[in-house]
Amino acid sequence: MRSRLLFLIAVALLVLAPIASADSSDDQVAASPPPLVRSIVCPVLYAHEVVSQAVLRRFLTGLLLAGFQPTSLATVDAAMSGAMDPPRNCVVLTFDDGLLSQYLNGLPVLGDMGVPAVFFVLPGFADGVHRYMGPSELQALADAGFEVELHTCNHPNLPLLARRNLNAFYAELVDCRRILESIIGQSVNYIAYPSGAYDATVLDAVTRFGFRGGFTTRPAAVLNYRTPYVLPRIRYDPSEAVATVIGRLRAAGG
Repeated sequence: MRSRLLFLIAVALLVLAPIASADSSDDQVAASPPPLVRSIVCPVLYAHEVVSQAVLRRFLTGLLLAGFQPTSLATVDAAMSGAMDPPRNCVVLTFDDGLLSQYLNGLPVLGDMGVPAVFFVLPGFADGVHRYMGPSELQALADAGFEVELHTCNHPNLPLLARRNLNAFYAELVDCRRILESIIGQSVNYIAYPSGAYDATVLDAVTRFGFRGGFTTRPAAVLNYRTPYVLPRIRYDPSEAVATVIGRLRAAGG
């Protein structure tokens, strides 16, 4: 019953979207985000657990000393929209899964060092193994100026879920996105696919549901405006030697 309800919500959104667009005022149309028109070199890193504040601080210090400039996803979007040039040696730091260690050990260091970061989170997720952020922590991230984006609610393999249960697949995108937006009080425009898994059905859905872009786990440094729903990311662990991660960035073209 719940899956059927979520499916109906998803369908309603798709049906009503054109109607709402047709009834929009000129101001509303003007407020639509500009199209992406330019590819840029700006590697996106992703990590999971942050084992300690000292470890993350050491990693970020090394990254900064090497000349890299951590950049927000909003800045990347503006650069790809042609509104500005990307910062020289830019890099985007992202964290997956909404793990509590990211909040306890990451947030204080990122805030103290003035380093922007993106958190792809799982609102309401619990697996009995790891500790995850709850609504209060997610809201605190957003209030602190960090970007909070979607990683679904249950971390499914999206292509497999779409084949097995299309209703549940839609719920992971539409309903989960709405839940996260209600928590943080901000729009959610990007998604990181769990385990980087996607296929044509996934790409079609995130496009129709109005996401701005989607991130994979394919390592590369170029963000191609022609393929905004398969943007690459490079994995790292803050506990690694920063020289190892920089080598990985260089090998990917960054």
